[in-house]
Amino acid sequence: MLPDESRETPHSEYLFSDKYETTGATLHYRESTDEFYLHVRTKADVDAPDPRENGTVLGVDLGIENIAVTSTGVFWSVSELDHWNRECEKRRASLQQCGSRYAHKNVQAVGQKETGRFEQLLHRVANELVEEADERGCSRIAFEDLIDIRDRMPGAKRLHAWAFRRLYEYVEYKAEERGISVQQVNPANTSRRCSSCWFTHEANRRSQDTFECLKCGYANHADYNAAKNIGYKLLSKQTAGEGGASVGVYLNTGMVNASGVTAAPDLVRAGVHGESPRL
Repeated sequence: MLPDESRETPHSEYLFSDKYETTGATLHYRESTDEFYLHVRTKADVDAPDPRENGTVLGVDLGIENIAVTSTGVFWSVSELDHWNRECEKRRASLQQCGSRYAHKNVQAVGQKETGRFEQLLHRVANELVEEADERGCSRIAFEDLIDIRDRMPGAKRLHAWAFRRLYEYVEYKAEERGISVQQVNPANTSRRCSSCWFTHEANRRSQDTFECLKCGYANHADYNAAKNIGYKLLSKQTAGEGGASVGVYLNTGMVNASGVTAAPDLVRAGVHGESPRL
């Protein structure tokens, strides 16, 4: 049943308007009134801008310590996601021990609250990631292929795999609104290959966060090295746009094109969201 017309609710403006598209809905139960509420999410149905064609790529690596790392050196820590997951698991375990009907209802409420926090966090990361690509003038964002991603990451939880997919979905539609396309590439060897000399060996990845090339000695944060390689993979699949625009992968120290030439941008910026990595 919809709200009474006399109540000042925006459902008629958003739900029944051709100007807005329904993107999802969540059913919530309010125990104090014994009522269910359907929260419907909408977004403005506007024409997307023409796709950018300059060919510049922002590479993104996904991980279990940093949920996302870009080829420009921006890190988003997974610590907040893991923290709320641990807190909610403790709360669920405590309620399940009670075994009462009240406790069962509260377990469901905890799950809804947990999902809401996670989605809020992932929306924030997606917004900042797309903003990073937009500020750099990128036309492409490259992610690793998400198929079997949990199996490829020792130590990854079901939560991480869910978060990766949801983050990709959020970035995809948010980027589209700015004319930026989002694509996936084969992740083979992106964590083992040196982004400086291309030498590939499993021993290059010294630890979860440390990469040091056995051949040339290049050393950096492992996730940052992988993000650059993911960007390179997409770059190798595409051709330069028209008009002499710069084509390459945006890095923390400039931009590398298909010929390996580095061109320093007017402004070099590396951001850190969460833990401070070594760059």
